[in-house]
Amino acid sequence: MTVCSAAVGLVDPLGPRGQPALALGIGAVVAGWLAVRENVLVRTQVLVVALITSVVEVAATRWLSLWDYRLGNLPVYLPALHAVIFLTVVVVARSLPPWLPRRLLLGCALAGVGLWAGWQLLLSERTDTVGVLWFLVLLALCRHRETADRIPAIVVVTVPHDVMATGTGMVAYRSHDVTGLLSVAAQPSAIVGGYALIYYFASLMVPTVLSLWRRCTSRLPAS
Repeated sequence: MTVCSAAVGLVDPLGPRGQPALALGIGAVVAGWLAVRENVLVRTQVLVVALITSVVEVAATRWLSLWDYRLGNLPVYLPALHAVIFLTVVVVARSLPPWLPRRLLLGCALAGVGLWAGWQLLLSERTDTVGVLWFLVLLALCRHRETADRIPAIVVVTVPHDVMATGTGMVAYRSHDVTGLLSVAAQPSAIVGGYALIYYFASLMVPTVLSLWRRCTSRLPAS
């Protein structure tokens, strides 16, 4: 995860010529890991996450005007990078020692995000109303067991990545959305809730995707 994120910062200045190479490199890492280490459920979740995040990136940059990329366009490596982020979350979540209390970890993660959202709403130079809304979404997602188990890992993985992305100037968040009703901080806490919601939808969609895949492949003529 760290290597891939650092590579983004190195290749990004190369512009459109460097992006396909980075996308292929990250994609090869993800494909190799999935082929060797993961089962069909995780593989499918990774593909669904890459698809959903691609749609979110287009909507957030083109329609809602929530953030911009330094090059002014959507980098082609984004689907592969989001696949790496999700895969890292999965690995971190299941690698936690069994003696660590899961409820305590979840409580600490929620407390951290809640304090972050509250500070940005009340004390930050750029008031962030989006963060509070997404924190409420994060609380609601705790009712889903798999997502709740992943929330501490989501915080540990996505927050440093986003801090690095904004710190290096790869991504810049706008102060308001296109409607002018929602304010956004320069480093919004909403990213945690956003990632959690995407991973939640991916978990829900996997059984349907696998069922459709098996139904389609069963109709193919045997070789």
